[in-house]
Amino acid sequence: MRHRLSDHLDDVTTPAVDEIDGIDARTGLRLLDELLDEAVWLDHCAFVSASFGPAPPWLRHEPVSAWHPVPAPTPRARPGVPGPRRVCVSFAPEHGTNVHDWARAHGYLLLAPEPGVTARAADKIRVLELFSAAGVPAPSFVLVPAAGRAPARAYWDDRWPGAVVQRRENNLIGRGTVSVNSPAELDRCLSAWPDEPLRLSRRASGISLTVSACAGPDRTVVSAVSHQLVGLPELAASWGQHCGNRLVHPGDLPEGLYAQARDAARRVGEVLRAHGFRGVFGLDLVEDGGRLLAIEVNPRFQTVVSLVQAAERAAGLLPSLGLHILSFLLPALPPSASRALPPGRRRPSQLVVHAAEDTTVRALPPAGRYRHDSRTATGPLPAPPDLAGLGDDESLWWVIARPGPVAAGQELALLQFAHPVAGLEPRPRLPLGARVWTAAFRERTATGAEEPAPPPLRLAEEPMREAGRHAIDLVVARFTGARDRPPLRVPPPDALRAALDEPLPEDGTDDLCAVLDRVTRDALGEATRLDHPRSFAFTPATGNFPAVLADALASAHLSVPGAWLVGAGPTQLELTTLDWLKTLLGLPGETGGLFVSGGSVANLTALAVARDHLLGDDRTGARLYCSAQAHPSVARAAHLVGLTRDQLSVVPTDDALRLDPVNLARRIAHDRAAGLRPFAVVGTLGTTGTGAVDPLDALADLCAREGLWFHVDGAHGAAAAATARGHGLRPALRRADSLTVDPHKWLFQPYEIGCVLLRRPELLRATFDLTRHALDSDYLGPTVPRGAEVNLSDHGPQQSRGLRALKLWLSLKTFGARAFRQAIDHGMDLAEHAAALIAAHPELSLVTPPGLAVLTFRYHPADVPPGWDADRAQEHISRAVCAQSEALLLTTRVHGATVLRMCTVNPTSTRDDVAYVLDQAVCHGASLARP
Repeated sequence: MRHRLSDHLDDVTTPAVDEIDGIDARTGLRLLDELLDEAVWLDHCAFVSASFGPAPPWLRHEPVSAWHPVPAPTPRARPGVPGPRRVCVSFAPEHGTNVHDWARAHGYLLLAPEPGVTARAADKIRVLELFSAAGVPAPSFVLVPAAGRAPARAYWDDRWPGAVVQRRENNLIGRGTVSVNSPAELDRCLSAWPDEPLRLSRRASGISLTVSACAGPDRTVVSAVSHQLVGLPELAASWGQHCGNRLVHPGDLPEGLYAQARDAARRVGEVLRAHGFRGVFGLDLVEDGGRLLAIEVNPRFQTVVSLVQAAERAAGLLPSLGLHILSFLLPALPPSASRALPPGRRRPSQLVVHAAEDTTVRALPPAGRYRHDSRTATGPLPAPPDLAGLGDDESLWWVIARPGPVAAGQELALLQFAHPVAGLEPRPRLPLGARVWTAAFRERTATGAEEPAPPPLRLAEEPMREAGRHAIDLVVARFTGARDRPPLRVPPPDALRAALDEPLPEDGTDDLCAVLDRVTRDALGEATRLDHPRSFAFTPATGNFPAVLADALASAHLSVPGAWLVGAGPTQLELTTLDWLKTLLGLPGETGGLFVSGGSVANLTALAVARDHLLGDDRTGARLYCSAQAHPSVARAAHLVGLTRDQLSVVPTDDALRLDPVNLARRIAHDRAAGLRPFAVVGTLGTTGTGAVDPLDALADLCAREGLWFHVDGAHGAAAAATARGHGLRPALRRADSLTVDPHKWLFQPYEIGCVLLRRPELLRATFDLTRHALDSDYLGPTVPRGAEVNLSDHGPQQSRGLRALKLWLSLKTFGARAFRQAIDHGMDLAEHAAALIAAHPELSLVTPPGLAVLTFRYHPADVPPGWDADRAQEHISRAVCAQSEALLLTTRVHGATVLRMCTVNPTSTRDDVAYVLDQAVCHGASLARP
């Protein structure tokens, strides 16, 4: 029977030696999409699922292995019914019960060969029968029985250059391979392994190779060949330990060797199939005198599979994990595709880092992508952990061990590279570049005696640094990836609840980097990007990197610019920043104020002071005036300062959507005649809808004549006063009693930072001073300021205040005021450019001209079709642009008509971005107008 099987194998066509076998990727992925709802990769490392490539929707990873506790099902998890549409695949399912327990608990079909078939293939002694049946030579050997052994000398062959002793167990568990050079060494080995049979083989001195293949239902598919690095002294504690791999091409090996390796794997795979084995396996070979000898079979996924999958993807083939799944779900595999290996010098490789001694691992670096410069390794980087696109100065780190005791030689981690890390020699010395990487990993691995546990709610220094570096990488990725996806992102509530709703975590985590990744992906990233260069909706906030650092520093220092006793330095920094802002806007030196959360609280603070200063405690008949285009926060502030809605007098605007001073004067006169008490007027510097600017000088004149408080809501537009073209605004701003500025709008700060400025800042204390509102407790008595000390908590509604000023201070220090002026000018230039493009287009019409980088327009087809609804058309265009184009364009209403609105304050937006959005508006409008 054995001879007949070998004869059959000789008739099977061998692929060309410069090819890699597999299934066409598009064909395989299409089949898997049809067959699967879910496929779960089970292992403590995600290296195989990650190297599959861009993850299909049905593939995910769970950290389940023989060596780690099985994760408990979440309280809401319900097991499904195991079946071919919900499957899982494991690295080594034959070891322990964890994988089987998890599959049963969660309702997945485990795709693994029968344990008996796997055990037979993994047996280092019984595998010799398999090699014989396949017609694949093995090194000369002698079997040492478990009982009735002769002296070691009886088994020793003096003609051999050395020998290798192997136990039955696979290295994954037993580490059962030892090199011996004399009968005395063999005798010690036999004494160490009594009562079990051993295989004593002639030691071949050539290069070691691994061939990755898959035993399918109808044939064996042979994939890539790799050089196996074994027993490297820089990495391993013993001679036979696996230390890594590098992929090889036919031309890398002596002539004929590559073909021999592939043919041997094909032959062995056919015998495995005859015994009922299915799925991915590896065949280890060693070169001896120009021919390859079979050493062992690994009937499972090996770590090299992640390198192999990179080669398969580059060759347009389905990765091995997909091939493994199809081998179990189909009666026959799709036709094979033989492809050329990717050209060039890139040979993905990997190193296994082992424990150098018996020790205790306290902490390991998180898995991910790392970059090394001349000094140190940084990471994990926010880039995906994929070999594709990996730079020459980068590496993927996959952590294998867990914190706790480890033995000398135990595998700690897998480091992967896009290039070779060792020469094609039997036992090459690692070059300096590779040793630098392994040293970097060891430096970031905490070992030895346990350090004292940090106090509650504190982390040790290295985990803090690790998480801090990772957080900065995520921040940088955010700033450098603004165009990575369309700006609009509005996930449905059910999806967000499924991703984020979970029970209160009773115990914490030792992987803060993973939590940062998760919250960035599932929460922070699931929002519309107002900082996208093609986002022209609302007032696009952009933020800047120094401001992000400022918020982190202020939080770390628990900076509270409230009482001077507690936060003297932060308080002075806020006062300095207020002076800078006054200078930037050209305000008088006596102006003062404070930073608040935003324009809404700034308006509230100013109107509270106006109420107290002009009305006192009697609000009877009080009247506050604003235009119909004022921000809703004005009405909200009026409510919070104790005014009814009837006491807020909303004055119609003129044709330019500005507050009309003439109508306002008539309204005030009418109210006075009726016995009412006008006390304040709110003028708007840049309405949110159209960027209109109320006639501030005329309003200031009116308020001066009438003895009214004049508040300017410049949340959007006050920043324009910093530029040369906005200097005309400054005289009116100097006359305002109070001014709202929103640095998180046109001064490019992240949320939250608003500012309220008063011409007479002492009035803030008259309203908010602690002594006015003190009760019986003298708890805050020690904080009363002395001499020139300033308590900013006496200037506004907040007692405990964050140091919002630091982000603006650090931004101005980093970039300088000139850069801010240029950025503001850029926004106005873009709006004027957009207006010119609209005016030149026959199907676009400008509704309101550019005002403080805001303009509105409409699409109107040249030939209006019957039943054309212009308002609905603009809404359709807005929805279509947001949903189908990489842009954000919303609507507003002007004089009762729906219009499209653009706000161009983002300094990263370009003229091309403006033109793109207008082109998209025309395109979507034209599709609607076509009959």
